[in-house]
Amino acid sequence: MPTFAHDYLLKYSAFLRLPQELLDEIISDLEHKDLVSLALVSRASSALVIPRHTEYRVLRIRHLLPAMWAHLARRSDLARNIREVHICERLNKSASDRVPKSLIDRVVDEKITHVVEERRIRNICTALGHMRRLHTFTWSWEVDPPSPPTIDPEHENAILEVLSRSKTLRHLGLSGMFGAHAPGVANDPESILYPLWRFSNLTSISLRGNAWMKPMNTIHLKRMLRRSAANLEYLEIPMEFSGLADCKFPYLKQVNLFLQAGGIRSIDPRIVRFLDDHPTIEDLSWLPLGPVYLSPQSLPALKRVRTNVQVVGMLDCPVESLDIYQLDPATLVQLKNLQCGSVRQVKLHAFGDLNSMYELAELFPDLTWLSMPSRYGHFSLVCTLVPVRTGSIFSPRFPKLEVFRGQALWAAVTLNMQRMHGVIMQLVQLCPNLRQLDHSGHNQARQDWNRITIVREGPEGENVRYRIDRPPARRWFDALEGAFD
Repeated sequence: MPTFAHDYLLKYSAFLRLPQELLDEIISDLEHKDLVSLALVSRASSALVIPRHTEYRVLRIRHLLPAMWAHLARRSDLARNIREVHICERLNKSASDRVPKSLIDRVVDEKITHVVEERRIRNICTALGHMRRLHTFTWSWEVDPPSPPTIDPEHENAILEVLSRSKTLRHLGLSGMFGAHAPGVANDPESILYPLWRFSNLTSISLRGNAWMKPMNTIHLKRMLRRSAANLEYLEIPMEFSGLADCKFPYLKQVNLFLQAGGIRSIDPRIVRFLDDHPTIEDLSWLPLGPVYLSPQSLPALKRVRTNVQVVGMLDCPVESLDIYQLDPATLVQLKNLQCGSVRQVKLHAFGDLNSMYELAELFPDLTWLSMPSRYGHFSLVCTLVPVRTGSIFSPRFPKLEVFRGQALWAAVTLNMQRMHGVIMQLVQLCPNLRQLDHSGHNQARQDWNRITIVREGPEGENVRYRIDRPPARRWFDALEGAFD
């Protein structure tokens, strides 16, 4: 046996001879990718990791699952390793379900098939209390017709109460009719009766729902946000929240401001003031309700933006990713304030004429990501740019293109799979960095197009093939990370 291999096995043999309790403690600190690496070392290490650790890192739950919650409440040794918990409505299939199954006791846990809701909630609270490494909790309950997330408001309070005491929780997301029963500041002057107001030290906060825009909750919400001000990097909140301009977050990087129910133009000045006070913002999603004025010195660190033409036209910063409402190539090339060399990703919503597209290619030669809709009026742009009989004249204009989004290519070949195969092969030759395109198949569960992934094999990538993948799931606090993907 080679010396290296011999030493390698001896090293891991010594590791595996440690007491079970110590092994569990060490492995509990490993994240998922490291768990996989350890499991591949040997059968013995695989038995340590699977399923005792692999099934107890992330939970994503769409059903009541009383047996699972009873299992987690009973097995604190397993629940303590869970890092993320995502609870959502049954029809939400934007990501795959992830629940522990292998170690559930068929006698003790699975006999609990019909359990009163109060007991299930009690088990949820007990299980959450065991999760000593929990850093992410999201709870989405956007159902039709709208309804509260729990039958009894006290159940919602009980779950949030346990979470408010967590010392490790950093990412929080609530979406739906949460906080509908929270007393106003007149009945709760200290902001302590609704547990959410007592959360602190969060780095990511996402709040969607009518409760966060109510005037009676403005003071409560400002106090809650201030408790996380020193750490907050991501904020997603309704534009109607009137206390936003009074908040200061020195390390804020990502902001998503959306219209929850409706508003008037007086909202815009408050948001402008908030943005002026936060020069650290790198990612911004905000569509003003009316004309606004931003100083050219505003948002100097901005890299990725979803907004309208007016806002982008005022900025003087090296923006990398653009998603501008109703953007077409002619409008984009007229934005003289943009630093063209820094732009890498563009999402087009409309199209004017072919010459403006050529001009866009000349001004932004370093684009690596481009999204285009399939049809523009009475013709398809890509039918002109990518005539199948002669090959592509579109991709060479963007030699660094890596990702092409939208259904433009499929419209160009009228959804003909054989013709599309020829176009893909031509694009691969003309764009050596191309790695992904949108497929014509739409994934209803993920509400996104499937992907065509380009696979290059061989010493110099000379062997090329492609496969069809479903769209990836997205974590809510990574929504702006990497721009549009």
